[in-house]
Amino acid sequence: MTESRLGFPIAKLTHLPTPLEEAPRFAKVLGGPRVFIKRDDTTGLALGGNKARKLEFLLGEALSLGCDSVVTCGGPQSNHARMTAAAARKYGLEPVLVLEGDDPGHRMGNLLLDTLLDAELVFAGDKPADIVMEEVRERLLSEGKKPYMVPLGGSSPLGTLGYIACAEEIVRDCDAVGIRPKALYLAAGSLGTLAGVLLGKFMYDAPSDVLGVAVGRTSDSTIERGVNLTLEAKDLVLQSQTDKPVARALSQVTAETVRPLIRILTDQVGQGYGIPTPECLEAITLLARTEGILTDPVYTGKALAAMVAAIRGGQYGKDDAVIFLHTGGVPADFAYGDAFLTKEEPR
Repeated sequence: MTESRLGFPIAKLTHLPTPLEEAPRFAKVLGGPRVFIKRDDTTGLALGGNKARKLEFLLGEALSLGCDSVVTCGGPQSNHARMTAAAARKYGLEPVLVLEGDDPGHRMGNLLLDTLLDAELVFAGDKPADIVMEEVRERLLSEGKKPYMVPLGGSSPLGTLGYIACAEEIVRDCDAVGIRPKALYLAAGSLGTLAGVLLGKFMYDAPSDVLGVAVGRTSDSTIERGVNLTLEAKDLVLQSQTDKPVARALSQVTAETVRPLIRILTDQVGQGYGIPTPECLEAITLLARTEGILTDPVYTGKALAAMVAAIRGGQYGKDDAVIFLHTGGVPADFAYGDAFLTKEEPR
């Protein structure tokens, strides 16, 4: 039922490696560098997405501890919540999803899939989600259950390990097609994907700058959260690995070396989380109509829009290459029909 990766038990959920696809028609319209898309929307598990890589480690621990239920949190259109529910169902655990705000009164997009998966939905209302999660944990314990608590986005140090393997895949992908990308763009929410890719950058000498695109409000502590998550994940790897080259590479991972590498772009935050900018909607439509690849207005669309803006701004030459890490999220599109139908046509 479970396997081992990096010395930790995992619950197999993914179809890896995911492909790296060039997007020549998209790049031609933009008039910029070669554009490649790392298709982590094809990881498998309930329509795919980046959370599957993290959940393999988290569910692996839950199963090894003998847990019978899984509790996590997120926004109403959380991809992480949907995939956590699916992972729990695959391994016979009961999923409980704490969702921010009030019940919207409909079941569209990820909420529909949460319902299809028969997850228990607990809307936090005006309370912080972490407070409600603790209330849920205490209730489950009082019922004689053994819950496993998964943090927002699955971004614990253990969950972060899932993206070390992705960084290794990207290095191999780039070698196979003969490119050294200038930049790697990805959506940055709970920062676990970003932290894992950065660790992989040290371990496998990945060449590109890693640019996280904020999907919601950031604060003065955002960078430090990313630094701490990266360092804590590094410590986990060192505890389980005796490989000398790995230890040598990770010895370079310190607060001083990591902090300048955590770059968070905030130009696509707009009015906040879950509210797409016009540039986001335009980028989603452009990629769909040139490559047949779908992204979403909550996460990947914002990251894609930031990359499009950089290309149009002349940051890269025609002989350069950039990578967009597609972290999934397409089910959210079905909850944003009005936004797509009223937007301006792409340029």
